[in-house]
Amino acid sequence: MASYSPIFLFAFISTTILQTVHAESAPGSIVCRFEANSPSAVNYYTCTALANQFAITVDKFFELNPTVDKDCSTIKPNTKYCVAGYIQPIISTDGLCGPQHNNASCLGTDKQCCSAKIWKCGDQLQDCQAGTCYDGACLGFPSEYSMDGKCGFQNRNLLCGGKWGDCCSKEGKCGTGQDFCSDETCQSGNCTLTIPSEPTFPFPTITTTLATAPTSTTTPSGVSSDGTCGGANKYQCKGTTYGDCCSSSGYCGSTTAYCGVGCQANFGKCSAAKRFPPTLMEKYTSETSK
Repeated sequence: MASYSPIFLFAFISTTILQTVHAESAPGSIVCRFEANSPSAVNYYTCTALANQFAITVDKFFELNPTVDKDCSTIKPNTKYCVAGYIQPIISTDGLCGPQHNNASCLGTDKQCCSAKIWKCGDQLQDCQAGTCYDGACLGFPSEYSMDGKCGFQNRNLLCGGKWGDCCSKEGKCGTGQDFCSDETCQSGNCTLTIPSEPTFPFPTITTTLATAPTSTTTPSGVSSDGTCGGANKYQCKGTTYGDCCSSSGYCGSTTAYCGVGCQANFGKCSAAKRFPPTLMEKYTSETSK
């Protein structure tokens, strides 16, 4: 037998598809819907290449072509092989189905769901629901659901449903309740999720001390008796005959020169108030301060 690389072989596989029609098929016979020609050069990889090209498993290819050995050593070049089809099931004639009754199928009957609970054909929700329906027009793709109560990664990742319960435990068994559905025990299905409460944090106690406004260190030392103010003596102008304002030069008066810009508020009043006429002392101190 000639040997070729898988890529070379795959490129030469014929994509000619022939549809075959089988009006009547006996139970257990192969009903082939599509056939494809093998290439002129074949080897051990030809079976896998044909299966990949037509999106079926290698096991399915061997099931549809029982004359080909599992090591692909008996495949022939330029030969038609089935790449799409199924095994004709035994159709139930008495309403009984499943492995308890020669694997009879309910498909094609007036009740197309085989219940794994009672092994009878039915058309009700409890017959067709996932986890209960063994064969036929099942809801939820029955091949994904357990038919014997075994589930999870230990059993081809089968899911739970129907009479078995809707939770798969970590031990790979279907059921309901805390032993199957709790956070600690559930691996798939309607697992109970525990929502943690909001965390609490020990917030520190913050003590706020309000700062008090600084007080003036200037302590009044009495009313001026000579018309001077502020300075080392800290004399006050308010209440004197010289005027209530202490100028920036340290003299009491009542005109803008004393009460305006530079006026020392700690030692008298400060404003634009003006008293007329100015006193003789105001004239004197104003002139001498220049």
